[in-house]
Amino acid sequence: MPSRSWGSALGVAAFAALAVASVHGVTAGYGLNYDDYYFLRPHALQQVRDSFAGPWDQTGVMVKFYRPLTVAFSALRFELFGLNAVAHHITSLVLFALAAVMTAWLVLRWTDRRAGAVLAVLFFVCHPAMPYSLVAWITNQMHLLQIVTVLAALTWWDAVRARGLAWWLPLLLAATASFMIKEDGVMLLPAIVAIHEIRRWTAEPLPRIRLRFVLLAALLLGGLMMWRTNVLGGVGGYTQLTFDRAWTNFFATLTGVYRLVPADRPWQPLASWFVTLTPIAALATWPWASRGARFCLAAGAAIAVLFAAPFVFITKPEQVYLLGLGFAIVLTGAVLALVDLAARAPQPRLAAGIVALLAGVGTASMLAVTRDITRDFDPFGPFVLANDDIVRTWGFVPPEIKDYIERKREPGASARLSSNVLDEIRLATFNTHGRDVTPDGVPYMWMDRTWCEIQIAADAREVSIPLRHAIEVFRQPVHVRVEADGRLVDELDMTTSEWRRSTFALLRGRAPRIARLHRVRITIDRVWRPSEIVPGSTDGRPLGLQVGTPVVR
Repeated sequence: MPSRSWGSALGVAAFAALAVASVHGVTAGYGLNYDDYYFLRPHALQQVRDSFAGPWDQTGVMVKFYRPLTVAFSALRFELFGLNAVAHHITSLVLFALAAVMTAWLVLRWTDRRAGAVLAVLFFVCHPAMPYSLVAWITNQMHLLQIVTVLAALTWWDAVRARGLAWWLPLLLAATASFMIKEDGVMLLPAIVAIHEIRRWTAEPLPRIRLRFVLLAALLLGGLMMWRTNVLGGVGGYTQLTFDRAWTNFFATLTGVYRLVPADRPWQPLASWFVTLTPIAALATWPWASRGARFCLAAGAAIAVLFAAPFVFITKPEQVYLLGLGFAIVLTGAVLALVDLAARAPQPRLAAGIVALLAGVGTASMLAVTRDITRDFDPFGPFVLANDDIVRTWGFVPPEIKDYIERKREPGASARLSSNVLDEIRLATFNTHGRDVTPDGVPYMWMDRTWCEIQIAADAREVSIPLRHAIEVFRQPVHVRVEADGRLVDELDMTTSEWRRSTFALLRGRAPRIARLHRVRITIDRVWRPSEIVPGSTDGRPLGLQVGTPVVR
């Protein structure tokens, strides 16, 4: 690659990193919110494997979807970062900056104008669709994974668009990966086909897409949809639609993101007028616009429209990230088209200055809206505290984390508590039914599957965990394995209903440096359901051991 290209790439990357840090850097100090409390949890390897042939959540808590690569990603990030909200938010910022760089790099190649890359970064980073759907909410890192995959596929297409079929085959792999991240990945190949034809129409005499590739793409998408329907036993998390509802969902989502409506936040009316009128004005300059500007206008619109298609089922503002990408490219092409027109004006410098002023005011208004939206995720703000009230009712959230959520509501909590739950807990217990007490007053928690995990502060040196097997009910003995940080530390055969203690040392330096919690996993052979054992019982919960309160030293 020529040194100029490397210089441009590094310049774009540096500018994108600075823009993301300036606009969204505050989110690094935000904590967990709503679905984060479900998705940030340990996974068994078998869970990840099973997600490739079944729904992403086999407990039935979440709506049925087929997202195996999202499950694998969630498992990996928890292994790396655990409950460290700061690390997760920094990951979001890094991935968001990567997406901004990839967007800018594409626009730079499409327009051969550094101004285009700068505009692409600004519009992408400042677009009000991004806080909820990409950068401020840890749960939506699956969207970041998706948008990076989509941009990687577009970058590959851009590099091989004039080459033979063999060079196009990796796009099929990208489409498969995209589909396995989230359902909207089904539109990746149609988007590439559309963009290729738009490129032929607006910018360069490319050969038509080979029929064999189109047929392979159709077979792949059909096969993926059939496989998804089979493993989910239907359409999954979607309901059957009428035409009227499908059109209403699609149109409302597309126009809502395009026009930034409802315009109910400070500066949003101005931002709405800017994003609405600028592309319309650019279309009026079409005969005088450069090829690159035309292509960005049309390609961005194609991305937005095609990736809006899945919204026929439902419309959610936290899922419009690919529409935001498309309209950021549209705005880039629109401003470049106006600059092209200004160059033909009698006073080109004055005309270019007017265009720059309008673009600056419009971008500033978008930035103001985006920052206002980002404040929705303030860990001690009303939106997050309202979500905390819902989270407190979820049985699968570790009770120690629920204690932290309760403390967040105390007067002056924002001055006393860290927004990072990791700083405020000594241990967290996953995969239990929550707190309970025996008739004689001993606190415990039932395991809700064949394994549970207790995460313990990194400075702990020893732990003693009370364990009891309700053999008087279940009638069968059980074998228990206890592992600490991946090493076997204890094995027990529970043949009576007496409380037993598993006591062992926690080795210095074995807790992950970023996650900062030792990981103790308790595994048994099987679980029982009282409704299947006790006559007349309606308790269908899976029950394992009773796990008492650990004593940590």
